[in-house]
Amino acid sequence: MIDQIKVLLKSVTGEACTPKAIWKLVYTAIGYVSSFFAAAVLLKDLTGYDILERLIKGHWKTVLIVSLLSSCLHNRKKVNCCKKVSNCDIQIAISVKDIFQNRTANSYVIPTNTFFRTQMDNEYISPNSVQGRFQLKYFNGKLHDLDGLISKSLNSQEIKGLLTSDCFGPVIKYPIGTVAKIDRKGKHFYFVAINDVNEYGKPIGQSIEHVSIALTAVADAIKRMGHYDNLCIPLLGSGHAAIQGATKEDVFQQTVDFFIQCDEKLASKLIISINPKDYLDEKIDLTRMEKYLDYRCEFGKMITSVPCKKA
Repeated sequence: MIDQIKVLLKSVTGEACTPKAIWKLVYTAIGYVSSFFAAAVLLKDLTGYDILERLIKGHWKTVLIVSLLSSCLHNRKKVNCCKKVSNCDIQIAISVKDIFQNRTANSYVIPTNTFFRTQMDNEYISPNSVQGRFQLKYFNGKLHDLDGLISKSLNSQEIKGLLTSDCFGPVIKYPIGTVAKIDRKGKHFYFVAINDVNEYGKPIGQSIEHVSIALTAVADAIKRMGHYDNLCIPLLGSGHAAIQGATKEDVFQQTVDFFIQCDEKLASKLIISINPKDYLDEKIDLTRMEKYLDYRCEFGKMITSVPCKKA
């Protein structure tokens, strides 16, 4: 909630620091108040009519409110945008908010490890990661239920894994790109294995190729057992997976390109979720992202499409 308030302040001021953001709003509002009074005085000097001056003095509270609203509009920067792909029945949106605050989405992509571990002890799964936030929101205190649902999904697909062990004991390691589909509270969640981890849950052997493998695997899972609806996806591999070379902008472009060029419809609307902290820390450039999205949505289908087949 605090991050969302900071995002709101930054969106209307351009300042990540809350005191600076508030001050920018205030002094811009003061500028508008001064402009209103200056206009009233100028009208009186030129024509002799003081009606505007009396009106402003008699409704000074309204003038302050209008000035503050004008200040917000003057400094406002967009943090969300949505574009329709040309000649294709799909919309792609950029949303700066926690992934699970995108309530218009029906399905979500959750990056995970090849062990499909859910333990949060010693931050094996970080509570700040997408998977960690999912577990706290939907399975807080009931991780055994989540483990059962993941195992059920993997077993139903007859996916073969390799028996190994980590700090919690025996575990099955699945290939990169393995997807387990979980249904919870009317929503659909696609857990996709995007990185290997050591016995303590720390990422190892990261590769930028894992991002494309994960995207292809999610597309295949949607076609086999998913739903054509609003899909929300984070910037895969650019967070706690710590994939070398997976910069946020590169992953964003790769995600946009993949869904635009795919030869089958995977979603009616794709929502690319940007972590508010990344926006506040200026790790992303929303203006560049929107320009890229606008260009690709307008001309993307002119490029030869690529089939969405499982890697």
